[in-house]
Amino acid sequence: MKDAANRISLEFEFFPAMSSDDSKVFDEFKFDGELDPLHKASYITHYKIYQSIVNNEYEDALILDDNLDFELEISSIMSNILENLPADWELLHLSFCNSQEGLYNRPLSDVKKISPDYQLFRSEKTYCTNAYAVSASGASKLLKTLKPTKLSIELELTNLIQSKEITSYTILPPPIVQWHSHGKGNYGPHTLKKSTLNLVSKKSKLLNSTLGFDNIYVTNVSERPGRREKLESIAKKLNLRFEFFQAISQTNFDELKNFSPSSELKPPQKAHYLSHYKIYQSIVDHRYDSALILEDDIDFELNIVSIMTDTHRNLPADWEILYLGHCSELEGATNELLLDSNDISAEFKLFKSKRPYCTHAYAVSYVGALKMLQKLEKPTKFPIDIELVHMVEQGVIKSYTIVPPVISQWRISESSDMYPGRKTLDLLFLKNSTLYSLGLTHESNSTLGFGHIYVVNLPSRPDRREKLEILANKFNLKFDFVPAVSKDSEEAYVPPGRSIGPTHKACYLSHYKIYKSIDEHKYESALILEDDVDLELNIAYIITNVHKILPSDWDIFYLGFCSNWEGGGDPIEDKDNISPTHKLFHSRHPYCTHAYALSRTGIRKLLEKLSDEPGSPIDLELIGMISDKKLISYTVMPPLFIQWRSPHNPSDISPGSRALDFYFLKTSALHFIGLLRESNTSLGFNHIYAINQPDRKDRRGKLDSLSTRLYFGLDIVDAVSENDTKKLDKFSPKSQLKPSERAAYIDHYNIYKSIIDSKYGSALILEDNIDIELNISPIMTDVHQSLPSDWEMLYLGHCNNLEGKSSEPLIVKNKDNGINYKLFKSKKPYCTYAYAVSHAGALKLLETVGKPTTLPLDQELVNMIQAGKIKSYTLIPPIIVHWQFPNESPESSKVKSSDETSDFYTLTNSTIKFIG
Repeated sequence: MKDAANRISLEFEFFPAMSSDDSKVFDEFKFDGELDPLHKASYITHYKIYQSIVNNEYEDALILDDNLDFELEISSIMSNILENLPADWELLHLSFCNSQEGLYNRPLSDVKKISPDYQLFRSEKTYCTNAYAVSASGASKLLKTLKPTKLSIELELTNLIQSKEITSYTILPPPIVQWHSHGKGNYGPHTLKKSTLNLVSKKSKLLNSTLGFDNIYVTNVSERPGRREKLESIAKKLNLRFEFFQAISQTNFDELKNFSPSSELKPPQKAHYLSHYKIYQSIVDHRYDSALILEDDIDFELNIVSIMTDTHRNLPADWEILYLGHCSELEGATNELLLDSNDISAEFKLFKSKRPYCTHAYAVSYVGALKMLQKLEKPTKFPIDIELVHMVEQGVIKSYTIVPPVISQWRISESSDMYPGRKTLDLLFLKNSTLYSLGLTHESNSTLGFGHIYVVNLPSRPDRREKLEILANKFNLKFDFVPAVSKDSEEAYVPPGRSIGPTHKACYLSHYKIYKSIDEHKYESALILEDDVDLELNIAYIITNVHKILPSDWDIFYLGFCSNWEGGGDPIEDKDNISPTHKLFHSRHPYCTHAYALSRTGIRKLLEKLSDEPGSPIDLELIGMISDKKLISYTVMPPLFIQWRSPHNPSDISPGSRALDFYFLKTSALHFIGLLRESNTSLGFNHIYAINQPDRKDRRGKLDSLSTRLYFGLDIVDAVSENDTKKLDKFSPKSQLKPSERAAYIDHYNIYKSIIDSKYGSALILEDNIDIELNISPIMTDVHQSLPSDWEMLYLGHCNNLEGKSSEPLIVKNKDNGINYKLFKSKKPYCTYAYAVSHAGALKLLETVGKPTTLPLDQELVNMIQAGKIKSYTLIPPIIVHWQFPNESPESSKVKSSDETSDFYTLTNSTIKFIG
């Protein structure tokens, strides 16, 4: 601690800790007898420090344990923290022991980021007291509040924080952490970016660097130096220390023969077996309590240090093998979850091992290494991974597995060293790849679990290819772009009298050529995409789960489609909820071919049935074979791919028609990387509010159904009751408005304020008696393309039949896009059931609406528009309309429109009617 303090120019007052043997002092504090002496001593020590803070009249003080490591730049970090720390603070935690801290709440909205890496949160459950600051008022409050019970000081403070009796903040990530002796692991939830102890002490450089084990061995083949370079980059990124262990070469025949002269194993398997056996010997020779054994073709979870922290806490003390990676899809699905050793809400869980094939990432205890040396001294006909599985199955060794894996093999199409003639298929992808974060080229996840990915690209649409190339680079996907057959080419010529046109024939031939290519390359499977697709941002993780439940007999697998009939019947059984967000169904009528996969058996069936002279469009040919039971087909719901449409990107097959987008993505990858303006989860705005009358649960249910069906998120806001005179009078005590009108003012005013406080660039405001156009997402894509950047209000619904009839629509870039919806400058768009507000608009509205007049809210907004005080636009026809619920009179609306006319517009496709 002193060396660290000197290095970062800190001054400590070392406070003598209370001894756990001082029973006399314990008696003075009158502890509950259940608290052990160590915790009693800690309690008294901290209590006496609070007394010292008060007695010395310190404004505040930092309290530290003596086993800490500091962020090297802590001085500048704390300088920024103290500038931004709220004045009411009483506790400030610079370290904590709860891995969930900060996960379920947002950083302080009124405090800017302290630095690119650190943020302030309101404390939740910090538990530890190894590094925290106390203000003078906080110390006084603690002295008055704390009364020794059976709880430790850590739990006492946590209870005070939870009950909000003390104001506490936490810095995330912590700039101070606990350190532990080498080989015993670092059990804090976080590690430092730049450790001060690592800098000042050679011994301390070992801290945090071996993931809680005594050593990390990496078997590396000298013929593969590129792999070592990748791992050295990973080690530097994650602050890990590897011991590279020279693997036995399969060409070292003398050593292989001496070790196992009668073994039936092939040379690569013998070399692999012997390499691991020698590591077991090294573990025993060095008397390591434990060691992690890695092979050199691996990738790590980016957050592996934090994950392993939790794993070490939960790992049973009698463990002998711990698998951090494996190759069995069934591991974790059929074996026993350690209920007493897992946080059920955690992403990574411990299971008793069942058949964890592969040896690319597993840890061995000292006792485990001894057992392996004894059992594996004489190789049999089985490779090392199968020998270990046999030991696990026979109960010879106690083994546990982390599911999902935290370390995976990064090869997919490349043959392995042990099985040079076999291609591997890793369905066990990482959630956050370290190699991805480093930008290193590798094959992991690059084909989404299929053998290949084809993209049909029109040579006339390089813009689409450019989008997909950027997307592929961003998400490390490997696309094989195939030139599409042009409808104007000789190949697409159709003699007179044929039922199929040149466009459909060109599309058919483009796909047919890919079928031939899949067959020629002997791919086990392939994904076929068209060039106008967008995909789910989290597709790698989702498809990993979907692969686990996809039946092995599949011929065709739809990841995208254009039919609202898909999803009928029961989904494919998923007992363990492997895929919580997406379900598999038997296909029914999955029109469109923008995203589907084919297995090798599926390709054979297609090539037997189809020819290069089509009679029908390709999607109808496929649906026909599915209906006739000639193809076994499955569809994932909701889709992982959709076709994106805009005025500049009409359909190539039917350019004059509207896109049949019955489904939208939860999180658009193209939008995420800035290639599309629309957002499919908030319709192009930063947020969507919906005002719901608390006594109208039927309307709330309808809103939930709308948001679920259309895949956008709603922030439901409880409306103020017109009978709540206290709130009404507080907001506008002298107002002549009716109670219902005053309540509406408050509802909308509070939302404007929330937009400003949350720093939203824009938000959509809805009331609870609405219906929405089924095709709203692609329509909003077009609206955002045409909407002027200086807009302040945008009406998506209104109650005036004259709106848009006395002015020209705004000029859009493409007049011939065939879109039926147009933008107009607003005139008198009465009603407030569906309108959007920009940040600038919210500021203006707050100023005006904060002082209610004698006019209802919607008329007040119209007056602002008429006076030119706010820039407002209206979409004609509306895509959101009033919905009159059964047995409900029009007068039941909270605020009656200023214009007696109401429903002059009906939706082209009502979502409420669609969902029944």
